[in-house]
Amino acid sequence: MDLLIRTSAILVILFGGPALALWARARWRRPAAWLGVGALTFTGAQALRWPLLAGLTGLFQRGWLPRPSDPLLLNLMVLSFSAGLFEETARWLGMRWAHRRQMRIGESLEDTDVLVLGLAHGGTEAFWVGLLGWIQLIAMRLMQEGALPIPSGAEGAVTTYWATPAWILWLGVLERGMAILLHIGLAFLIALGVRRRQPVWWGAAVFLHALADGTAGYVMTRWGIWGAESVVALWALASALMILQVRRSSSGALPRTP
Repeated sequence: MDLLIRTSAILVILFGGPALALWARARWRRPAAWLGVGALTFTGAQALRWPLLAGLTGLFQRGWLPRPSDPLLLNLMVLSFSAGLFEETARWLGMRWAHRRQMRIGESLEDTDVLVLGLAHGGTEAFWVGLLGWIQLIAMRLMQEGALPIPSGAEGAVTTYWATPAWILWLGVLERGMAILLHIGLAFLIALGVRRRQPVWWGAAVFLHALADGTAGYVMTRWGIWGAESVVALWALASALMILQVRRSSSGALPRTP
């Protein structure tokens, strides 16, 4: 039963986000290219971001950069800011391309387009998170059964993994849903800047993305998972309100039914 609960939660994370993006594209008959754009903006951003983070880590380990007095705070700042900078820059470029594509065929970038682009971006993140979770589950299961040797020093990690209640993974499902809502809100903010040709909205998206990641990470280190999930829930609520406000002030059309 424990394994079934873990497996089902990871599969929902793995396929739930992409399924939402596919459903929204079909529901409002938006271009299939938006799925690729959303997936590329997240994956491409991480392909550039993680080598940079690895390089910075190497510089600190070799002493080429001074060690900070509070490594945890620095890590949170670097991780949060880099996530906001790389992902929102990629989202801005992808949204500009989508906007110009629509203009070339005599159409505008509708709110339903922005919704699909946001879902594709957030759904891709959920897919990668789920894939890593699936790989971890398989490895932990093999090590638990003795089919895979436990690396030296990793015995505690294996014990902790199976001692953690399986239902906690379903809390991760909820977190992914809230994160996708945040991505949709940021997509609407970026779309507002693209439509108005005002890069200041790109800067606002970078700031809000970094602030959301940073506050959730900081609270996690101080008050644990429940505190962090509460912060994520507040950001998801703020994102929903931001979507409503941006839609009121933007020139995009209201969602249309097929």
